[in-house]
Amino acid sequence: MVRNIFELAYRYVEPSIKKLIVLKLVEKKIPPVIIAEKLSISPSLVSRYVKGERGRFLDLSKYPDLVLRVEEISEKIATGELEGISLQIEINKLVLKTLSDKRVCGLHKMIDEAVNPVTCNICPTLFR
Repeated sequence: MVRNIFELAYRYVEPSIKKLIVLKLVEKKIPPVIIAEKLSISPSLVSRYVKGERGRFLDLSKYPDLVLRVEEISEKIATGELEGISLQIEINKLVLKTLSDKRVCGLHKMIDEAVNPVTCNICPTLFR
């Protein structure tokens, strides 16, 4: 049971976004070790994202605006324009946008039956 929205973001939303980023970087033929270095994660976590073992509970690929933003971020990572703290800020902005747009409510409801996606306004209120 996840009652805290920040736990939901940490456990489900951020990994789903990082998975999309990793997959875009793999498409750009960037070696997994370099991807790991750029995202400050382990090479084994890169492998888990690629295999679908991590970041799989939330399908964010169905949101064209989010996919476009991931593509922009991935391109900047690939060209070296985005790294370190600046990269983490962009990922966190994407996490917060995903939450504020109520794209995680269905998953939250599955995890915590007390959540009512129709009446819950926590994320839009906190992260506008």
